[in-house]
Amino acid sequence: MDIKEIGRTIGQASRCGRDLAALLFVLESQKEDSCIDEITLAENADLFPVWDENFTGGRGTIVQDEGLLFRAIHDVGVGQNTKPSETPSMWTQKGNPGEEFPQWIQPIGVHDAYPAGARVTHNELRWVSDVDSNIWEPGIFGWTQVD
Repeated sequence: MDIKEIGRTIGQASRCGRDLAALLFVLESQKEDSCIDEITLAENADLFPVWDENFTGGRGTIVQDEGLLFRAIHDVGVGQNTKPSETPSMWTQKGNPGEEFPQWIQPIGVHDAYPAGARVTHNELRWVSDVDSNIWEPGIFGWTQVD
């Protein structure tokens, strides 16, 4: 094996390693007890598929729609697929990949409640959640305003 072949082999292994790391990241992010936070998800939004009308996937699957990330609340089968940005009963928005403090959205249940440390913007102010499973509106309970 000459030096050029060794270089090509190393390059292929490196690409395979990056691809494997990306796959493992996506798989971990879809677990219910995932350790991947919203900011890390947003920083890697391009790893997730773009939603289309033919999408099918399991509960927890994350997709892109209109520049945002959404997690499926239920399994999505043929005939059940709805546009994530228009169906909060089927999809939970995971924040805006371009914003450190995405717009607050009223949770509709425990599946989309905010974790402790979540950052949001509400009424033009920035807030950080003080509690896990936070369903309260910022300024009412469970949030600290930040500068």
